[in-house]
Amino acid sequence: MVFRLLPGTGLVLPGSAGVLRFGMSERAAQWAASTLADIRVGGWMCGVCWTFFFVHRDVMVTAYACAACDGQDLGHLVVERTERVPEQAAAVPVAFGDLDLFGYPVHELAEVLEPADRELLLAAGTNPRSTHYVPGVRLDACEGERR
Repeated sequence: MVFRLLPGTGLVLPGSAGVLRFGMSERAAQWAASTLADIRVGGWMCGVCWTFFFVHRDVMVTAYACAACDGQDLGHLVVERTERVPEQAAAVPVAFGDLDLFGYPVHELAEVLEPADRELLLAAGTNPRSTHYVPGVRLDACEGERR
């Protein structure tokens, strides 16, 4: 049972739940995610056409389309820990290649990630020497709402 990040493609969900693929309609994305967890729809985010989230064990996934997303289809995924400052590995691995991003402290990840991958996966203000665990990562297929 692993979440698998696929930059440019989306997020493989644990088990046989499927894939949240960039470009999916809101309905298709919700359908795929609903096989894993209860979906919570709505919430307000500035410039967002639709959004939903779900929690699986101690990992929360938010999927949304901003006003700039092609056809208002899925363009953004945020995968976060339910703890704001995680002190230990997540119960469910979040894999990027062979590496569990939520399974090692930031300073260990910073040592093994390529510079481009560090920039893609770690928030801009992340201290590369931090002994805390990564609180979240985001994947964007749409340029409109990148932060």
